[in-house]
Parts: sequence; structure tokens; C-alpha cells
Amino acid sequence: MYSKIRPQVFVNLIRTITITLLSFISFPFAAQALGDVAMGQYSWANTFVYYFLIIARLGIPMVAVRECALVKDNKELLNRKIQSFFLLQLITTLLSFTALVTLTFSLGDNLMNADMRSLVMLLSLNFLAGVFSFEWVYIAFEKHFYLGIRTIIITFFTSLLVISFVKSDKFLYVYAFIACLGSLLTSIVNMFSLKREGFSFKPVGNYELKTIVKPLIPVFLLTIVATVYNQTDTLILGLIDESKRAVGSYAVGVRGIEIVITILTSLSAVFIPHATQAFKNNDVQMFKSINEYSVNITFFIAIPAVAMMIILAPNIVNFIVFDNVYWDNASIKNAILATSILASLMFTFSVSENIYQQVLIPIKKERYYLFAIIVGVILNISLSLILGLVAFKSNPLLGVALATFISDILILIIMLILARKYVLENFLSLNNLKIIIATGVISVASYFLVPYLNFHPLLNVLLTLLGAGIVYIGLLLLFKEKLVTSVIKVFKKEK
Repeated sequence: MYSKIRPQVFVNLIRTITITLLSFISFPFAAQALGDVAMGQYSWANTFVYYFLIIARLGIPMVAVRECALVKDNKELLNRKIQSFFLLQLITTLLSFTALVTLTFSLGDNLMNADMRSLVMLLSLNFLAGVFSFEWVYIAFEKHFYLGIRTIIITFFTSLLVISFVKSDKFLYVYAFIACLGSLLTSIVNMFSLKREGFSFKPVGNYELKTIVKPLIPVFLLTIVATVYNQTDTLILGLIDESKRAVGSYAVGVRGIEIVITILTSLSAVFIPHATQAFKNNDVQMFKSINEYSVNITFFIAIPAVAMMIILAPNIVNFIVFDNVYWDNASIKNAILATSILASLMFTFSVSENIYQQVLIPIKKERYYLFAIIVGVILNISLSLILGLVAFKSNPLLGVALATFISDILILIIMLILARKYVLENFLSLNNLKIIIATGVISVASYFLVPYLNFHPLLNVLLTLLGAGIVYIGLLLLFKEKLVTSVIKVFKKEK
């Protein structure tokens, strides 16, 4: 089983790391050029649009991957499935866009001025293009190499555009357009590539949309609730701070965290089809093995990432806004604060998503995740308002970050309790304890050594990660940790 999944995991991992590194290289240029206010305006507008993007998707990509993976060997049935999901998403996208336009131009100037309306409308191109991306088809086909090459090329191109053309806060709309350009190019390339996968655009009729809408309803509700939860911090912070300066600091603070989360959650694309097929075939051992492997990877990356993110937070933030007149000391300190508080999300959020995508979706018990997220939303909104407006009124970013931190821990606890039959054994394992011990060693060493590094912030980060990485892998080899030893065995066989 591992021999089949491992290459897909590797390709997907290389793809995601490359993409996020390219994005991270261009992000400091944009952050320094735009400043905290313009970056905050972009982040808030993007969050506002994202709500409607999720409504437009209706949870279709997640369910479509599962359904198309089940019938991918039947061309006729597969074509009907793909066209049905596309038609449904086209309808929901048009309805969502109509709602976006209506709400955008009905809000008063105190909530959204003319400049913000223009920015929102420009960013709405993202989900208008998304309906034609058919990304879920390629995931169901397990075309991870194609997805990797295509995305790396497009991301490299858009990163070059950001570095070349975004020079000051006057280029805010240029930055927003470049962000949309990636989605537009992805859709164009995917559309042209579909025919080579045997898909026909010729209408087949008899779509029976009602039959595919029914399983979408719980996933759609879950996705809406999850979006409210994931985006509430930025939205509330922007409403509390009208200047959007705090949102800019928050966006910079969570940038590195988002990179690691993106790497971990993107790996779910590899495991979903395999887990779904194993459960369909009633192969309990295979299902458990897939989830054990997935949890192992999550621990292997997330645990040390949390520790190093906290220790390196000042260097990471200073690299992004290095020696820049558009960022004052208060904004930089807030960004470091957000990074330190929210670093744990790389673990808590990733594990929760792991349980949801690799376990609950294949066994069709998404309601567990829905319940956990609803509790998280209620707690997050309540705490954000209480802490942001009352307890930490002078610094709402601190209150909102703490609310998100507490809510995410609670969601993970609920998920572990509800899905304990499928995940607790994998979660509480000796193998994961080895990872935690190794992380503890490199964390203590890095904590005492980093203050003595007085180079450029980026060089400080790279040197620390290189040294910590070597020690971390060495310790795991010494402890005979499963993931590392299995990779070593593969290399030995190839030789």
C-alpha cells in the first residue's frame, strides 16, 4: 500500500513546498511595498470574497473527488458525473456572485467604502474563474504530477509579476489582479487538458441534479460553518480596526503558518481516493493503514513546525518587512505576537482536517465535523468580540488571536472524542512520542542558539532550520521512527 501512495505523497509534497516557497518569496516584496494598511485592506477584502467563494462551491469539490474516484473506470458514467457537478457549480457560482454584488453595494460607507468595493469586485474574479478549473477531476484521477508541474509554473510566473510590478501601496489593485491571474490561468490550462483525460464536453443529458445535491447538503453546511470559523478572525479584526492596520499585521503574522497548513492539508488530496476505495471494499486493515500513514506525516511535519515557528517568529516577521518605512514597530510587534500565538494551528487545524478528510468523508460521517465546527464558531465569535472589544481593547489583535487559539484546541478535542474509534490509536502512539521527544531536543537547542545569530533575518531562519533539521532526522533515525526508516529502506532497495 505504502509503495503506491508514497510516490504520490512525495510529488504532492514537492509541489506544495515549491509553490508555498515561491509565494513566500514574493510575499515580502508585496508586504514591504504595500505597507500594513494596504496589506490589511487586501486581506480583509479577500476574506470577504472568500465567503461567497465557498457558497459558490457548495462543497462540490470535496464530494466530487469521492464520487468521481468511485466511477473513474466507467467513462460514460464518469462523464455524466463530471458534467453534473460542473453544471451545478455553474449555477451556484452565478447565484453567489449575484449575492456578492448585492451585498457589496448595499453596505454603508462606514463598513465598505468605494475603494474597498472596487477591490472586492476585482477579487471576485477568483471564484468566477474557479468554476472552470475542474481541479477536483484531476485529484480524482490522481494526476498529481500534472497538478504539480502546472501549479509550479503558474505560481512562478505570478510571483515574478508581483516582484516586478508591485512597488508601493498605489499598486494594491495590481497585486489583487495578479492574485486572480493565477486562478484564471489554472482554469484555462485545465480546460484544455481535460480532453486528453478522455472527458467530453458534449452534453450527455439526464444529469439528475437532485441525486447529487442530497449528499452535498451536509458537506455544504459544514463548509459554510468551517469558512465562518476560519475567516472570522480576519473579518472581526477588520471591523474592529477600521484602518485595517491590525489586519495587515495579522496577515503577515500568519503567512508562515498558512504555508505549513497548506502543505499538510494538500496531502489529503492523495489519501482521500485511497481511503474512500478501502472503505468501499470493506478493507478495514487498509483503511487503518492509510490513516496511520497520514497521521504519521502530519505529526512529522507539524510538531517541529510549531516549535520552530514560535522560536523563529521575530526573524520570520522581520524578514517579511525587513527595514521598511511602511511598517512601524507596533505593527511588527503585533505580527510577531500573532505568529507566536497562532503557531499551534499548524498542528491542531491540520489534525482536525486530517480526521475530517481521511476518515469522516470516506465513512460519510461528516456530521461529526459539523458539530465540532459549530461549537468552534460560537466560541470563536464570542471570544473574539469579548477579548477584542473589551479585555484587550487597546490591542484587538491579541484578543482575536487568543480566541482563535482557544477555539482550535477545543475543536481538535471534540474531533478526537467523536472519532476516537478510528483515530485515537494512531494519535496516541509510541511513534508519535518519538517525534515529540526529537522536537523537544531541537527546540531547546534552537531557543538558546538563535539569539546568538546576528545575520540577516532570512539567513538566521535558514541556518536554524538546517541545523535543527539535521539533528531532528538524526534523532528519528536513532529512535527508529517509522516514516524516516521506511524512506531509508526504499533508498537502500533502489541502490
